[in-house]
Amino acid sequence: MGGIIGATSGKFVMMAATLLFHGRVDNARATIAIMPGVPHSALATKLAERIAHRNRVKIGIRAEYLHAPIAAIEPEPATGADVRIGQDILDANPIEIDFTNHELRLLLAGEASRVERGMIAIPITHQADGSMTVPLAIGSAPPTAAILDLARPTDVIAPTSADVVALGHVVLKNAVVTQGATPSVGLAAFRNMRVIFDLGHDRIWVAT
Repeated sequence: MGGIIGATSGKFVMMAATLLFHGRVDNARATIAIMPGVPHSALATKLAERIAHRNRVKIGIRAEYLHAPIAAIEPEPATGADVRIGQDILDANPIEIDFTNHELRLLLAGEASRVERGMIAIPITHQADGSMTVPLAIGSAPPTAAILDLARPTDVIAPTSADVVALGHVVLKNAVVTQGATPSVGLAAFRNMRVIFDLGHDRIWVAT
């Protein structure tokens, strides 16, 4: 984890579909993993024993804090991490992730809407089976619903490939398309972007 700089810098390293960074939990230094593809957040067993009130855990990212309930306790919530932040926390607390510069920051109430004004929205559709889909267009073919699999560290899986790959109105830069019958989009598809996973409002916001 030598690529992580300081406890408040917001710098992260990406391992598979996990973003690891140094933050704080109840003012104590901790290693935090953001896993947008995992439904539930969790605390490590040793960390949970030191926290008095798990119904409102205080998590520090850079100079900001969020308070969130974390009921799950696991021996290791993510490889090398004391805390796992999953979709349940991301639903209520949008986090801006700059994959190019390996930086992230928590967006406070009202700040998200201001930042999103200069970004393009990729709509997310929730399916009956609990999955999420996004509109994927390969070349000149019409968009099709692709599974948003943020737990997958790959780019795009599609039946065919082309020079231009787009999610909604956002063209993916240097997207790697692996041929497969079921279209899907993994976390690595956003590796050249600055994004906000606003899952609570069924949007992914991408900087233009």
